[in-house]
Amino acid sequence: MQDKEIIRQIQKGHKELLRDVIEKYYDEILRFCMYQIKDPAYAYDLTQETFYRFIRCADTYRYKNLKGYLIAIARNLCVDYWHGTIPEEPLKEEDTPPEDHIRKAQDHDAYEQLEDQMMLAQLLAEIPEEQREVIIMRYYNDLKYKDIAKILGVNLSTVKSRLRLGIINLQKRSETVDGKRTI
Repeated sequence: MQDKEIIRQIQKGHKELLRDVIEKYYDEILRFCMYQIKDPAYAYDLTQETFYRFIRCADTYRYKNLKGYLIAIARNLCVDYWHGTIPEEPLKEEDTPPEDHIRKAQDHDAYEQLEDQMMLAQLLAEIPEEQREVIIMRYYNDLKYKDIAKILGVNLSTVKSRLRLGIINLQKRSETVDGKRTI
């Protein structure tokens, strides 16, 4: 079922379909928060808060791009986090549920892929926030340029510029270290 139809059904009273929205977008929103916050406990909390806020306003939701809308909520929560306006304490590590998306590397290829992902996360953390969030929205969340521009409240050309500069910054940071390519 497409997002529009799921939303229509939710607004007609089929609240059990909220679970479908959460299951469909949970991993992407969590990943987005992880790249923004770098703290698993807070990222988990912000992901939960994103869906809580969506659930509260699902009856009045009118946007065309549900994924973009959820990312916009998550982004605003991440900004609030960085400005210190989120009052709740994060869950303690022992309180967080086991997460399906974190898998143990069982073979050499999986381990190398995990290393590459960690290196990329580290490189993303080193570039300016404006560039990082555009890269995450475009490549990790597969959003279109116009949707990113709408979420961020900037021009389309600004999105493209930030993306280009972000990629250049990532390339510079991933250049050779001791004669070896880092990623």
